[in-house]
Amino acid sequence: MTDELKKEFTLRITQANHSGLLLIACDMEKIYIEDALAAYGRHEEGLQDIKEYLKNMNMAKKVHNELMSSINPEDENGRKVLNVLRFIYSKYIQSTVKRKPCELDRCQKMMDDLRVGFEKIHEIDTEEPVMKNVHQIYAGLTYGKGTLNESLEGDYNRGFKA
Repeated sequence: MTDELKKEFTLRITQANHSGLLLIACDMEKIYIEDALAAYGRHEEGLQDIKEYLKNMNMAKKVHNELMSSINPEDENGRKVLNVLRFIYSKYIQSTVKRKPCELDRCQKMMDDLRVGFEKIHEIDTEEPVMKNVHQIYAGLTYGKGTLNESLEGDYNRGFKA
């Protein structure tokens, strides 16, 4: 994952509510799996990128764990989603232990299908953002040559004063 994507995800996280965080986790996981597959492809070509593959698989597993911990196991639909997520996680572990992709394309398809459901939930969710006391960020084009500037609105004095 590039530094630019990390900044984009950080910005999205500061503005998201609970259902929005589910979408962000799905997006992050997808990028880590794509990066792992790309690193494995380079490894297959004879380049030594197995460490990069394992690093991305471990990051995908961490994001996936966060996603699983946010699902309510007491709800019937939550249990069904959790069973799917557990199956995907088992494939991630298998792919890490065997050091080669084990049905990761199938797992990505399943995650894409789950993301569609999470999007439907997000559309009807009217909850406030999870993070409080964060600056509202506005982005727009300025008179520069197509550059994008972000500006913060609100009080910039944060923290303690002595």
